[in-house]
Amino acid sequence: MIRACFFTLAILSALWIPSAEALKSDRDQPALIEADEVEMDFSSGRRIYRGNVSVKQGTIRIIANEIELFYEGEQLDKAIAKGNPAVFRQRPDDKPHDVIGQGLTIELDEIRNVVTFIEQAKVRQGGDAISGETIEYDMAKDKMKVRGHTVTTKAPKKTAGNPDFKTAGNSQDDSSRPRIVIQPRKDQEAKNSSTKAASDPARSPSQPKAPSTNPSSLTGKTGFQPAYVGKGGASVHASRSQASAVIGKLSHGDPVKVVASDGGWFKVNTPLGVAVWIYGQFVTGSSGTGEVSGNNVRLRSVPSTGKDSVVVGSLNRGTAVRVLQVRGDWKQITPPIDFGFWVPASKINPLEHASADWLGDWQASLRRSGVTD
Repeated sequence: MIRACFFTLAILSALWIPSAEALKSDRDQPALIEADEVEMDFSSGRRIYRGNVSVKQGTIRIIANEIELFYEGEQLDKAIAKGNPAVFRQRPDDKPHDVIGQGLTIELDEIRNVVTFIEQAKVRQGGDAISGETIEYDMAKDKMKVRGHTVTTKAPKKTAGNPDFKTAGNSQDDSSRPRIVIQPRKDQEAKNSSTKAASDPARSPSQPKAPSTNPSSLTGKTGFQPAYVGKGGASVHASRSQASAVIGKLSHGDPVKVVASDGGWFKVNTPLGVAVWIYGQFVTGSSGTGEVSGNNVRLRSVPSTGKDSVVVGSLNRGTAVRVLQVRGDWKQITPPIDFGFWVPASKINPLEHASADWLGDWQASLRRSGVTD
């Protein structure tokens, strides 16, 4: 067990990214987290933040006396906030008012995208308010379930007594309090991209020519470079590492679109050889064409959130996918054609331009997979 008065975990930002009904810009904002104390138990995967805990990211606000995080490996499973009361606030997409909820305990289910307010629970949005012993708010479907004695009222106007994120001990400006600003992933990726070394002009002719990492500068205005999978095929990885999870296999001669390159890896679009898992309640149908019903719904390498499960990306509401099979609460899908996957660059043979043969092979692969371009 380790106690500390500072934050060092960049993966903490994963807690706030999957909020399904928040403004889409939330996930692109830095997360500012403040607390008086943090306790980390690496053996059990628990992180406990105590004392005037404040979380801010985009439209999201959380105020609590204590927040505890539960991890499976490096993947967040759930979070529990406690206070008197703990308060949660978020602006849903296309809505003029925030959803503001409170309870002595607030549970955030990372997998189901559900927030549950427990004991003295209250939720309001605009002029409407509801209270009960337990309120379950499904962020993906924008629905609520209320248990216990229920009261529905018109919410009062803001007053000094309302839980509007100005509670005692949280409006203070105390520079001694530990705090961290977590930058969104895309900012870090942009930084990494801008600092990469230039291509080696002495490259052997047998090595494939890497396309630009800027899609707009690839072949013409297509935003991709046509290519074929080389001899021996190619394993598809969850990230740019041979040690990362293998989530598919491409065969020799399969056509692909190369959309980026990074450190000996190509990011490709392909309709063949790749299948991923998604929590079943967020996809319609059990076979054939389905549709994603939530925003920022995570895709995983295996049908679980255990240590061997790797997040490979996310999809938003309305995205069409092909459902391959159902296993328990999970569904295996073929993601949309513009979803990028990583393969070793040495396994791919880029072309100078999209020849008639390549275009024909690409269209044939789309027909075989049932995926539309």
